[in-house]
Amino acid sequence: MGVQYVYDARGKKTGVIIPIELWNEKGFKIEEVEKMEKKEVFNPSKYRGIYKNLRVDLEDEIRNLREEWIRV
Repeated sequence: MGVQYVYDARGKKTGVIIPIELWNEKGFKIEEVEKMEKKEVFNPSKYRGIYKNLRVDLEDEIRNLREEWIRV
């Protein structure tokens, strides 16, 4: 038996049934699936200070990146 899809009254896919053999073969874990479902909110503060030890001119880097976008 293969993967089976569950449809609502309008014919829209609403779910899937995966045989346990396939589930185990692909190495899925319940924890991984639950983590994917949580959809973490982006938190930019955890990236604060990642460039402080780099010896680069950030203004120059930003300018170069902008120039790349303009060329495209």
